[in-house]
Amino acid sequence: MVGSCGGGLWGLLSEAGRDRFPGALPPAYSVIPVVGDGRWIWKEPPEGETGYLEPRPYDVSVGIELQGTGPASDITSTTVAPLEYPEQKILDTSIDVRGCQAQVRKLAEGAGQLVLAAAEIGAGQVIRAVARFRMTLFKQYFAYQADLFPARQDVPPEVRKTYLQDSPGIQVRSRQVRTLAAELTSGTPKHPFEQAKTFAEWVPKNITPQIGAYTSVTAALDDRRGDCEEMAGVFVALCRSVGIPARLVWVPNHNWAEFYLTDNDGKGHWIPAHTACYSWFGYNGAHELVLQKGDRVMLPEKRKQVRLLADSMRYSGSAPKVRYLAELTPLADDTGGDPGPGARRKDAKGEWQVVGNHELDRYVRR
Repeated sequence: MVGSCGGGLWGLLSEAGRDRFPGALPPAYSVIPVVGDGRWIWKEPPEGETGYLEPRPYDVSVGIELQGTGPASDITSTTVAPLEYPEQKILDTSIDVRGCQAQVRKLAEGAGQLVLAAAEIGAGQVIRAVARFRMTLFKQYFAYQADLFPARQDVPPEVRKTYLQDSPGIQVRSRQVRTLAAELTSGTPKHPFEQAKTFAEWVPKNITPQIGAYTSVTAALDDRRGDCEEMAGVFVALCRSVGIPARLVWVPNHNWAEFYLTDNDGKGHWIPAHTACYSWFGYNGAHELVLQKGDRVMLPEKRKQVRLLADSMRYSGSAPKVRYLAELTPLADDTGGDPGPGARRKDAKGEWQVVGNHELDRYVRR
């Protein structure tokens, strides 16, 4: 299939706006065919096993490097940092600093940042902070079916508060969303699992992939066009409009969605739904570094809610030159075998580039 896989997280400015963040970097987009090879990228879910499967070790680093162009003070800069999830384990973390202080902070359930702070910088001076993570990433498959979940869902208050509301650019209560959701769920009442599946199947059949900066869910429905973020956003809005909690998930150069259901034992599950590039519903068949989950993140310094965290810098005086760093390196396992495809690095423009020489790197989104 050909999917819209652009609009990756790194360097992307959406509602934050490039003009509000001096030194922030422009987005990169891509459209490529994604074909499963059966090993590194599943064509079909596995038979006879479920869970978080096929662990792969990775080294991950994210960082910020500033060079002074003149005297500046009260400098704060941020870039996205990965957090831990069931499909993404952080085994070790360290932060290297030069001329500054730095920490990794958690802003929300699925949103983390590396924060660099420096009292001052002079012309030609370089300050730098790099967070390094040793991680294990998993594919996931749980053989989800409708009969595992009650048709009448009791949504926990903390989930309802965050994942059933409007988000910046995701207009759940809009006429376009409400009308379409009613059309797709008309007739015999459907189980929420089947409703979510209906929404996930509708999106790639009716939204034409179009690379570009994020618009909104309503624009995507009006124009029937959008990037992977609009396509996943439409799915999220449709789910929320009928009472199914849902959220966006970002990885380098791509995103998808998850929806939330409680099972017959009362346990909650975040279930993947892919509406671009991959056609997987209910599982993830590739190892992906999750950069953010969720789409309603409060920025404490600005007291503003954003859909997507952007690289940022604040300062007084002369604007330092800034570079946002990131690298993803697959590692060989304990047997010393093939580490696999997927090595990536952000270039000087803040765009993820494939830097590996694996024969399957042609499948990796750019």
